[in-house]
Amino acid sequence: MAPATAADLSSRILTKAPAVSDPAYSWGGWYAGGQIGGVWAPNNVDSQQTLPSASWPPSSAGFNGGGQIGYNHQIDRWLFGIEADASYTGLRRSPTVMAPLPAGGAFTATSSIGSDWMATLRPRAGYAIDRTLFYLTGGLALTDLNFASSYADTGGQTATGGFDKTRVGWVAGAGIEHAFTKNWTAKIEYLYADFGKQSLTTPVIAGTGSSNGLIAQEVDLKTNTVRGGLNYHFSGSPFGRY
Repeated sequence: MAPATAADLSSRILTKAPAVSDPAYSWGGWYAGGQIGGVWAPNNVDSQQTLPSASWPPSSAGFNGGGQIGYNHQIDRWLFGIEADASYTGLRRSPTVMAPLPAGGAFTATSSIGSDWMATLRPRAGYAIDRTLFYLTGGLALTDLNFASSYADTGGQTATGGFDKTRVGWVAGAGIEHAFTKNWTAKIEYLYADFGKQSLTTPVIAGTGSSNGLIAQEVDLKTNTVRGGLNYHFSGSPFGRY
C-alpha cells in the first residue's frame, strides 16, 4: 500500500473569529460625585392683621453646590436606585416694606429669611438608552430655615420675633444623565422641594411697654433647584445585568 501524501489529506477550512463587540453600557453599582447650580424660592412670607397692605418682593435666589452618593440596580433598560445628597443653598433675602396703616400713620417692617443647606434622600427610577439615562426621583428633604422680623410704626409701636429650625419636607424632580466614559457620567436635573408652613405670632408693644395687638406671620418655604453634576461609577452591579 502506498503511503499517504499531503495531497491525499483534506484541506482544513480556516474561519476568521468574529469581532468582539462591547457589551451595552451598565448603569448598575455604586457611584459618588458633586453638583453645582442655582436655587430660588417664591414669595414665602404672609403677614396678617397689622400688616394687611404689605407687598413683599416676589422671590429670592441663591447658589447651590454639594455632593451625592448613590446606588443603581439595572434590569434590562430599567434602572432602580437610591441617592443621598447634601448641599449648600445660600438662599437668603432681607426685604423691607414701608406702607400706610388703615387708621392713619405708617409702618416699616423688615424680614430676614435664610436657608443655608439642604439634604435629600431620594429613590430614583429611570430608563436607559445605552449611555443616556432618563430618570424621575422623589423622597425626603431636610433644610434649615431661619426667620427674623421687626416692626415699627409712627405711633411708637414695635414688634420683633423669629425662629431658627430644621424643617422636614418632600422633594420631587427629574433628570438626564449621560456616560461619556466607562466610569464618568454627567447629569442635569431639576428638583422641587416643599417644606410646609411655619407660623409665628409676635405681640406688638406700645410705647409704654404694654401689648397692643399681635402680628401673625406665616413662612412658607418652597424651593426650585436646577443643577448639573458629575458622578464617578465604581464596579458594576454585583447582581449583574438582567
